[in-house]
Amino acid sequence: MAKLIAYYSRAGENYFGGALKQIKEGNTAKVAKMLAKIMRRNIQVSNTLQPLKSELKLVEYYLKIQDYRFHDRIHYRIETEGDIEPLKVMPLLIQPFVENAFVHGLEAKESGGEIVIRVEVRSHLWITVTDNGCGMSMEKLDEVRRGLNDFENLDRTHIGICNVNQRIKLQYGEDYGVEFESKTGAGTKVCIKLPVLTSEIM
Repeated sequence: MAKLIAYYSRAGENYFGGALKQIKEGNTAKVAKMLAKIMRRNIQVSNTLQPLKSELKLVEYYLKIQDYRFHDRIHYRIETEGDIEPLKVMPLLIQPFVENAFVHGLEAKESGGEIVIRVEVRSHLWITVTDNGCGMSMEKLDEVRRGLNDFENLDRTHIGICNVNQRIKLQYGEDYGVEFESKTGAGTKVCIKLPVLTSEIM
């Protein structure tokens, strides 16, 4: 449990560090208001499961903040399939991958950028984050995949995504976690596999 709480603390630091940077760059009252909502919601990062709808709302705030920065260069969609109303997930689950898509995949695009967050409720809960950014070479993809289970040695630019995978496996076991697909020039797809939960696992 101590290790799990430590991972949640790192997740909070990573999240707010990236988000605060956007206030400095955007410097708008609307951006500040959205960020304030995020911070109020996550002022104390814990291992308590949160409503999936609430996590998606936080991601939407982050995407709107980015929209102020990139305007028409990058567009986003959030899609759901199945009843997500009663579902709960660990906090700060999706945003690190959305942020990663912007930083490593989409920022360099001058136009036509797209990111899609999709949630599907089946026998398991699947959350995918897909972008049409620059993608990764096979060598880089292999490095990221290896690093998902090696938190100590992963490059600091990928701490957030590694953190999520570690938290999932600590809480739910090795059958669950994060997978990456990517190709240079063709974007990146992140698949998060979770159990379908409506309450805490004790």
